[in-house]
Amino acid sequence: MHIKSLDLKNFTVFTDFHLDVDSGVNVFVGENGTGKTHLLKAIYAACEISKDNSLGANFLERCFKSNGTVDLFRCDENRELGISIKADCANKEYIAVKLGVSIVNLVGDKSDSKSESYQIHLQKDVIFDAVFIPCKDMLTHSNGLPSMADRYKVPFDRTLTNVISVATRWTLKNPPDMAMKILPMLEEMMDGQIIFDHEEFIVQKSDGRMVNFAVEAEGFKKVGLLWQLLMNGSISENSILIWDEPEANLNPKFLPQMVECLLELSRHGVQIFLSTHNYIFAKYFNVRAKESDSVMFHALYLENGDVQVESNEFFSSLKNNAIMRTFDQLLEEVYNLDMGD
Repeated sequence: MHIKSLDLKNFTVFTDFHLDVDSGVNVFVGENGTGKTHLLKAIYAACEISKDNSLGANFLERCFKSNGTVDLFRCDENRELGISIKADCANKEYIAVKLGVSIVNLVGDKSDSKSESYQIHLQKDVIFDAVFIPCKDMLTHSNGLPSMADRYKVPFDRTLTNVISVATRWTLKNPPDMAMKILPMLEEMMDGQIIFDHEEFIVQKSDGRMVNFAVEAEGFKKVGLLWQLLMNGSISENSILIWDEPEANLNPKFLPQMVECLLELSRHGVQIFLSTHNYIFAKYFNVRAKESDSVMFHALYLENGDVQVESNEFFSSLKNNAIMRTFDQLLEEVYNLDMGD
């Protein structure tokens, strides 16, 4: 079972947005402000609510702000507001999760004010098991932060604190079969394995050195987090991985290995949603993909103030490709410099 499509109605920067997604790897590109992270957070929130409807639709708000008080929808009683995700299950399409929003006009002295009320629709037995990896490193703050965030108004939204809670689960005694090809690549990149000891993450290097995450290189932290999520079963077959800028702070020489790891996960039924601003990282998906792999690129762009999307299985074939435009501009400047212009 996987997500097949999603619709966003008057949600943050999206007015009337529809997107058909791939069951394999989905790569989102676009300029800042086109809603890439908003889209990933909306998918994650819907997936979490599908597993536990007691979270309530305001869990969506808490994925954007720690205390959950944030206006995500453009309030207008004449508009349709909400998020809808369809699933493909046994060749049947369901509206798996729908977070509808209605506008309530208050009476009395507050007759001009409005409030929102949520309605949740869940398709029975359609559950999405998802993990969200934010761009920001969070494992460095693993010691006590999740419990503190629940008690106090700590300025970390749920996508930031939840990844700590997921990563701190006990690791499996034996590596899962789906990770057997991936773990050696990750261990080679960070030159070691992850140890979780006394609520802190440590990289045990191949020469025996123990390096605390607080002083580890940012790129290695990212590699180590993926290693940990595989070893504790948080990423499993037929689950969903949502990752905001996996390439951030990663040594460019490791980009092809990271792409290969993600492609290998998709070959085991993991549906992947990720965003990137990196030309090399995005391009490597087409370079490393096998004929049986399924990869789709989605370019988000603004047109008349509204976010639109263009999808293509080839990165270089996207017409509204901000990354390609910048890369072509660089080539032109280098060419003019070499020609003495």
